[in-house]
Amino acid sequence: MRFGIYSNNSRDIGYESAMSVSRMLMDKGCSVVFPESFSGTVIKDVEGVEFGSFEGCDMIISIGGDGTFLSVISEYRDLDIPFIGINKGSIGFLAEITEFPVDEKIDMVLNGEYEIMERFQLTCELYDKDGRLKATDICLNDVSVLRGSKPHILKLSLYINGERVEKFYGDGIVVATPTGSTAYTLAAGGPLIMPNMDVMLISPICSHTLQNMSYVLGPENEVEIHLLDFESSPIVCPDGREMGPLKQYDVLKIRRNENTVKTVKLNTSGFFQNVRKKIVARGSFYENGQE
Repeated sequence: MRFGIYSNNSRDIGYESAMSVSRMLMDKGCSVVFPESFSGTVIKDVEGVEFGSFEGCDMIISIGGDGTFLSVISEYRDLDIPFIGINKGSIGFLAEITEFPVDEKIDMVLNGEYEIMERFQLTCELYDKDGRLKATDICLNDVSVLRGSKPHILKLSLYINGERVEKFYGDGIVVATPTGSTAYTLAAGGPLIMPNMDVMLISPICSHTLQNMSYVLGPENEVEIHLLDFESSPIVCPDGREMGPLKQYDVLKIRRNENTVKTVKLNTSGFFQNVRKKIVARGSFYENGQE
């Protein structure tokens, strides 16, 4: 097998895990390639590694936290190659490999003891008040509209399939995929959705009204979020990336992307058991002063 590896040096200090995993894979007869930008790092000292394109790889390994995983998918999603994460962040909901040493999990991958999960993505398009396209992006987790640098209430109108559903006053709103149901949506009180389902979730963030419910939509629906007047500019963040700048009466349109992202699911534990373990572990992680 041929593996592409991307490692976040702020999490994988000194690229120790990247070098260890590279040597492990090559010892088992695999090829390993890093992006060309890594050729000036200590990874160049690992005999046998290559630097260049991930095109032609059988799998892409992300080493870091969930943010790294989402960033790697954003960079390489067009290659249509399965992704797997090795967690070096706090807990890592998206990472399939969370424990070191990783020998056993690597062997599972090489022995084919895994499933390929096709994950729903969202396309988000930002338009000005005159209908001109300003920006577009694709996200695996969610797209959130958030108040700006000052704590002013954000006023938004929600439309589904062209019909106005609600006007929200609060800190913002988040539209998520099932994958993103364990991220910002979870903190906003939204439901947990199994990642192989084809639905979209809409959850208000700190609503300043008595209405604080989430919406669950089928994949054929289109969501529009209309920004009303505001005192300080809000922000739009697809998978944590800022999209903008925003002006009053801009419109954000969100719909299912026609392509999916392939991720590797090792046959270890079920979705809800895994979420419970990681939430419990996150509390322990922070209490022990690890971050």
